[in-house]
Amino acid sequence: MARHLRIPVADTVLDANDTGGDGFPPLLLSGQFATQRSWKRLLKLLGDRYRVVTYDTRARGRSGTSNDYSFASNVDDISAVLGATGIRRPVLVGWSYGAALAVRYAALHPDAVSGIVSIDGAYPMAPMDQAERERIRKTWRWMGPLMKVAAAFGLSARMEASQAAESNIELIDVLSKMAADYEQIRCPVTFIVGTGKHMGAREEEVQKMRAGIDPIVERRPNVTIFATVPASHTQVLPKHPDTIAAAIDAVVGQASQTPGRLSGADAGQRARVRPKV
Repeated sequence: MARHLRIPVADTVLDANDTGGDGFPPLLLSGQFATQRSWKRLLKLLGDRYRVVTYDTRARGRSGTSNDYSFASNVDDISAVLGATGIRRPVLVGWSYGAALAVRYAALHPDAVSGIVSIDGAYPMAPMDQAERERIRKTWRWMGPLMKVAAAFGLSARMEASQAAESNIELIDVLSKMAADYEQIRCPVTFIVGTGKHMGAREEEVQKMRAGIDPIVERRPNVTIFATVPASHTQVLPKHPDTIAAAIDAVVGQASQTPGRLSGADAGQRARVRPKV
């Protein structure tokens, strides 16, 4: 049975939804300023084959605001969501910022994750210099009024532009060290890579960003690129939910063939996994 949950964490509360059922459980992790609405098309494709959990991160959607919007706090919140819903060893499906959360969580808790689907995110990057940091802060000062309007309609985070800028800077700092995270992950990790631009970034920066995963794919046999799709960073999820659904099927199929990897996978769950071919 589907459930709507309000999950207390630290100084706030997270809004979450659990489709219920006995299918294998993917946990969907949204983009940096996105909400659960982003997953609407994908949820229709997943149907009742899976027990899907979604939630809004702090200050996004219907979740509460907080005094802490750090990357580490968002990683910790994954444990709170898993505890509240009772799902075990999910496949983490992350878009952009959510993909980085998925990789860091799996690196910290390698036995708690059955697989990862990264939607145009979690690419290792080079560290930023001070000029790049100031450029990001300037961009967010300019975008501040637009962000407030979007937030009023539930389409962006309810935080100050300066907080959004520092969150963006922190994410790049995290990505500059993310290559080490992949060394700790044993489960299948697959990528859906976009081809178009990323808001606020130059074309050469976007190409360099996506190329950051290539050395990891070459070195780590559990890390693969599932598909490259013709879409900008913000449009990969809404335009290609069918490809994402197929990637989830593939990762769940891989996990089910690894002894001890597909957790909580009783006979009922295994029977409901239908990888696409």
